[in-house]
Amino acid sequence: MRFDPDIIRCVEIVDAGPHHRPTHASSLLVWYAKPSKGVKRVLELGSGVGTVGFALARLYGVEVVGVEKEKELYEKAVQGISLNGLEGKVSFVNASVEDCSFPPESFDMVVSNPPHYTKVKSPYPLRSSTRSLEKSDIESFVKTTFRFLKNGGMAVYVLSPENLMDWLERFISYRLEPKRMCFVHGKIDRTATLVLLRLKKNGKRGLVVDPPVVLS
Repeated sequence: MRFDPDIIRCVEIVDAGPHHRPTHASSLLVWYAKPSKGVKRVLELGSGVGTVGFALARLYGVEVVGVEKEKELYEKAVQGISLNGLEGKVSFVNASVEDCSFPPESFDMVVSNPPHYTKVKSPYPLRSSTRSLEKSDIESFVKTTFRFLKNGGMAVYVLSPENLMDWLERFISYRLEPKRMCFVHGKIDRTATLVLLRLKKNGKRGLVVDPPVVLS
């Protein structure tokens, strides 16, 4: 399946400023998270202004619940529900990943584009908060994914190669088995800038490395 960089053009978002607009990571996550027929309900951890959730619901007909800790981004996402005509299909919760509460194993799929960097310095506090990642955050994302994902369900993440090993260690410790991986390059002769990962809860060992995506 070939990556379409325009895959999220099907949705509209309420602008939250230049630091919170859709990126290639958003498009890549929507593309790589294409659900199987049995997937009905999807949880997105760190949903921002709702771009990924809206696109998943629009393209694949799934119900999406997004969790976003920043109130400003959460409010923009809620406004976007009616803008996209997705009432009853997409909803959002204003909570941190570690504090969100749902019945255990109540989602068929979990998706996330978590922060990729450590100690981001910015004069904009919201940008620092949404871009900065600590090791404790990795634990929170992985633990929450395992808790709310159904047994045998798939989790899909877009990550930075810089901290990929930290993520893999935590995923495996929580019995979220990597099943497919795809490296993303800005140019064919450059190192990878992103990694796409599909994981199965309580899955068997066996990893497929997909052909790389080259953005330009």
